[in-house]
Amino acid sequence: MSLYISNIKSAIIIFPVLAILLTIPLLIIEYRHYGSFTFKRAFVLYTMIFYLLAAYLMVILPLPSFESVIKLTSAKAQLIPFNFVHDFLTESGFALFRPATWVGSLKTIAFLQPVFNILLIIPFGFYLRYYFRLSFKQTIMLSFFLSLFFELTQLSGLYWLYPRSYRLFDVDDLMMNTLGGTLGWLITPLIAKIFPNREKLDSASYRQAKHIGWLRRLVALFIDYMIVSTICSLIIETVFYLIGHQQIAHNPFFNYILPIAIALILVPVITDGQTFGKSIVHIKITNYETGPLSRLKIALRQSMIYYFTLPICLAWVKQAKLLLTVDASRTKLNAFVMVILSIIVLGFVLDFFAALVTRRDRLFYDLLVHTKQQNTLKKRK
Repeated sequence: MSLYISNIKSAIIIFPVLAILLTIPLLIIEYRHYGSFTFKRAFVLYTMIFYLLAAYLMVILPLPSFESVIKLTSAKAQLIPFNFVHDFLTESGFALFRPATWVGSLKTIAFLQPVFNILLIIPFGFYLRYYFRLSFKQTIMLSFFLSLFFELTQLSGLYWLYPRSYRLFDVDDLMMNTLGGTLGWLITPLIAKIFPNREKLDSASYRQAKHIGWLRRLVALFIDYMIVSTICSLIIETVFYLIGHQQIAHNPFFNYILPIAIALILVPVITDGQTFGKSIVHIKITNYETGPLSRLKIALRQSMIYYFTLPICLAWVKQAKLLLTVDASRTKLNAFVMVILSIIVLGFVLDFFAALVTRRDRLFYDLLVHTKQQNTLKKRK
């Protein structure tokens, strides 16, 4: 029992780091499917992530020393089904006609290990039915494959980090784990009572999706600016490298201005207001007034974001670093530039906070060109 508690403590330590790494992918997936990311949904998803992390750590920990694994001569696999029954009868001291042996036999490893293997995957079956709404057969199949992943992890010596397996690949574990997932599916109606109602959770998410929140916009911005424009820039640079013009590839026009023009200005102009990132999270640029949105408005709006706002913010960060590193002869010039940039950045910040306080959905660039962002997500049936 102390070993299991130790593994759970390890999961608690590792979980915050894992949660941070998975936040962006989770936000993208949830905005893609539901258009919002509520606290209740976050609670469900992060409890599932914590469970999977804890289950994985229980499978691989404690890690033995490399030298001790080299010396192992035990079997690597146990392929006889229901061998745990034989182990229980021969190792637990259980005797059917001697009731005094019953309680003691339940405390032995021969009994506790198969029970633990069942309990380990019960939450997995619950999440598959409660959150992902998978069928009984699908749950059985995925529970088996999760168990198989655990067993192969052990058989491979933690993906060949060790010279051989340090834990036994056991076909009985596959059976018990799969049974656990199946039981989790069956008892979901009982466990689900302490979780948010799934239907109400979806309804609340769809209602909230009608309002384009700032986090949703930032996710779209992250996809467009950090992923799409970067990929476009790399493609352009690669082309110049292949044709022998390496110096041109590093020119700001080709590694920033042109990729932005293609991926974040030309694309929404052609698609009537949707970049790749916006399409992922189901939002688009529309006209604030009635009537069609002109392509000129789209181009102006996107240019103000990617050729004015973001470059100034990045330049402010760069100047702040320079003030800490440049020699005294350049400090005054850097300080002057820093003051000018700070005034402009402060204007951006004040505009953002004013939008938050007044619940205004548009920042200065939308106000100037009379545009807004609109939800395009359609409720699933």
